[in-house]
Amino acid sequence: MAHITESELLEQVRDALVLTETEDGAMTVLELAEALNISAAMVRVRLRNLLIDGAIELVRVRRRKMNGIVSTTVAYASIKK
Repeated sequence: MAHITESELLEQVRDALVLTETEDGAMTVLELAEALNISAAMVRVRLRNLLIDGAIELVRVRRRKMNGIVSTTVAYASIKK
């Protein structure tokens, strides 16, 4: 991965959340990691900072697992201002 700044990564996470095309407008850590092509651990750190800043919120969403079962999981959504 090319060297990018913390603020650039935060902006990428914000953009991914705002531009997401999921039905519920939220993304899980794994969905964000895949969309941004970075590790889930990196995403979690960025999400924590965005939560502290009040730019995103923690929500519960329904997602279909690999075995076909739909369950509720934690995701993140951009706070509309």
